[in-house]
Amino acid sequence: MKRLARELVSQMPELSYKRSEELSLANAELNLPFIHQTVSDLPAQASSDASDTAIVVAAGPSLHLTNPVPKIVASGFNGTVICADAALGHCLRNGLAPDYVVTVDPHRTRIVRVFGDPTFVSVDGDDYFRRQDLDPYLGTNELSHNQDLITLVNHHGHEMKAIIATSASQSVTQRCLEAQMELYWWNPLYDDFDQPDSMTRRLFNSNKVPCMVSGGNSGSSAWVFAQAVLGKQHVALVGVDFSYAPGTPLEKTQSYKELMDLFGDDYADAYISVHNPYLKETWYTDPSYYWYRQTFLQMAKLADCTTYNCSEGGILTGKGVRFLPLQDFLSVHA
Repeated sequence: MKRLARELVSQMPELSYKRSEELSLANAELNLPFIHQTVSDLPAQASSDASDTAIVVAAGPSLHLTNPVPKIVASGFNGTVICADAALGHCLRNGLAPDYVVTVDPHRTRIVRVFGDPTFVSVDGDDYFRRQDLDPYLGTNELSHNQDLITLVNHHGHEMKAIIATSASQSVTQRCLEAQMELYWWNPLYDDFDQPDSMTRRLFNSNKVPCMVSGGNSGSSAWVFAQAVLGKQHVALVGVDFSYAPGTPLEKTQSYKELMDLFGDDYADAYISVHNPYLKETWYTDPSYYWYRQTFLQMAKLADCTTYNCSEGGILTGKGVRFLPLQDFLSVHA
């Protein structure tokens, strides 16, 4: 790992906190009138699901490279399906309506796009979806594909529960309500709750919503929700890569513009190559994704569940995570 990348990774907890604090708190205050149920209200309902197994679907590049969703559908999987927000459209287009959709990012205009944004009328401006691989479908024919997603989410909304962080933007809150999703709220853990000046403590005191570790992203949050709230003992991951596939141009990565602005011609030094011994491939990642990966591995070692990485891609390997093909998992747990 080059020095620049190493320094950025070491600063990620503080940088992430500072970047999201103001917007997250503002969103949380705006969301107060809509908080009627929290994740604490779920276990009694979830206990009617006899399965102790869940699959978390996130939006890493392997989701589109290996196309696991049709395999899940074909298997007749009868466990719980928990979807990170950015993977929702892919799931619905492939015939899978998840039981739960997890959302946490506070961005006020981007995240609502993954639910279908009724206010999206022009492709001018933000090229976020056009230049990267979160959901390639949304990056082409943007207006018509957005409208198709609105229709899909509206059709299936009543079948899904939104596990929605108080940090979510008003546009996401309103969109979930419009689609007739049930909303169950949680506070992300931003810092050490036990410290007297804790932002998380102040937030909890203001809304009394239970706090949950997020891991910094919706995919990790979905995994935490599966085992910590629903009590699932076997949790499989698909599309959880925390990295970019070999050969992906740097300009197609999430952090490209940010790193270019910070470091100019040296921006490439901020990327990190990681060899996956199971795939015998080297994927690469940026400081944010690498920090997500390291945080996930720390949590996995402490988790009261067995975690299976069935993504068949990415860099999430290490103690606490069993790396195996999705079909092997489904043959035992479907």
